[in-house]
Amino acid sequence: MKRIFSVALIALLSASLVFAGGSKEEAVSVNDDGPVRMEWLVSQTSAEVNDDAQVVKMIEERFNIDLKTWYVDAAHFWENLNVRFAGGEMPDVLVIDNTSMLAQLVDGGVVAELPIEKIREKAPNYAAYCDSHDAMGDLWTTMLYNGKNYGVANPMEQVPMALIWRKDWLDNLGLEVPTTLEEFEAVLTAFVEQDPDGDGKADTAGMAERTFNAIFGAYGLRCVTGAAPGFKVEEMQLGDDGVPFFPYIRPEAKEVLALLHDWYEKGLIDKEFITGENHGGYQWLSHAFMNGQIGVTCAQPYHYLLASTNTQDPGNYGVCMKELKALDPNADIVFGPAPIGPDGKSGTEGWNKTGRLTVITTKCAQDPRKVDAFLEMLDAYYSDPEYAKLANYGLEGIHFESTEYGNVRLMEGTELRKEGVLQVDFGSTSYFAENVDTVKTAFGREVTGNGYWRYNVPACNEFSNVIATLDTLTEQAYFDIITGAKPVDYFDTFVEQFKAAGGETAEQAVQALQAERTAE
Repeated sequence: MKRIFSVALIALLSASLVFAGGSKEEAVSVNDDGPVRMEWLVSQTSAEVNDDAQVVKMIEERFNIDLKTWYVDAAHFWENLNVRFAGGEMPDVLVIDNTSMLAQLVDGGVVAELPIEKIREKAPNYAAYCDSHDAMGDLWTTMLYNGKNYGVANPMEQVPMALIWRKDWLDNLGLEVPTTLEEFEAVLTAFVEQDPDGDGKADTAGMAERTFNAIFGAYGLRCVTGAAPGFKVEEMQLGDDGVPFFPYIRPEAKEVLALLHDWYEKGLIDKEFITGENHGGYQWLSHAFMNGQIGVTCAQPYHYLLASTNTQDPGNYGVCMKELKALDPNADIVFGPAPIGPDGKSGTEGWNKTGRLTVITTKCAQDPRKVDAFLEMLDAYYSDPEYAKLANYGLEGIHFESTEYGNVRLMEGTELRKEGVLQVDFGSTSYFAENVDTVKTAFGREVTGNGYWRYNVPACNEFSNVIATLDTLTEQAYFDIITGAKPVDYFDTFVEQFKAAGGETAEQAVQALQAERTAE
């Protein structure tokens, strides 16, 4: 999908010109006191929403809007979204994946300016919270492009990924959770050679691609795959010196690839890792882990356990743990630390500290009432915990229940989203973690360690014009080296190709913009 986006965006930007002058027939009078129509597209995990759902009606009444949420099939998200743009449709509010998309979306007339002064005036609680939680100094600069602000970032709940081990496998072999790379390899080797599931077959591997981030982390690098297979090259890393860089071309990455290749040859890495651990349904389900192919995976803690290490109480189960237990009632898990590398470094993938990147479109900007309604909804999410809970969890007794483990969902995934939940929220913000998800947040921090946080690349064409090419180059080279299709020394050739394909220019442009951010 990342590769498709670059092609699809060309047509998308052409289609967006339809909206450049506005439509008199569709425009809503700013003097109209009736509900203003607001169309949201919050994420790639959306769903067809029931317009008559109680949550939808409550949100509409509060903000005097006629809420319409877009559904775009996630399997071919950007292709399908492009078709709707080309057909003259556009939502009012859109969540973008990362800031590398911002330059093209702005230049193409899709995303509208949202002045910071306007945000401070209409969403004062949001602004005050950002001012007091801007430790990285980039909440107010993330959405800047050519000196103007486009959309809002959100201070994010700061819990990195956790390593999840098959505790029953460890117990069967009399093993402890590993803490160093050497111990990590020893446990993976035992999983391959000593029949951890006791079925008498040599059919188990150690790990797959979701755990790669922890191995790179042992060498100080944020090289991640996330929920889907394929490395996220568009996510650069911010160095300790405040200078951003592409981690995928660092010398340390070659050391990791050599190690992963060695593990692959030994059978410690699932031979099917290129196709990913998830094969349908909720994106964070690891079918390789649940089906007993591998003994360790990586995810947010709450995907498996909500607020305690208790694995015996189903009330503490997250969606992934529920699926695991349904497939194998005897399965058990335990959280483990990221392995410590040769220089004492360790860590797992951390989502960005500037959270969900939400923009208004040029269609929305044509109607001041829509802009005001959007900012009112944003401000409510940062000032009213009950509203934030409604938008994110829904109604107690119907969509969730309050237990000793915090707020526990009674519905998941598509069914929940059909009810209007998770359709106009701003994600797991720090405010939400502190005021709504206090139990879950405290537990997540307890069982995780260091996180390598996503760096939001400043919007610049030098980056966005080449990132799809760099992504393809990197994934092909990395997969080839890990599987042995290319020798480890091919890494040096790959680095030269990466730089020549625009990587060096892009990195320098991003570094220059980051320097400007720091100065501001």
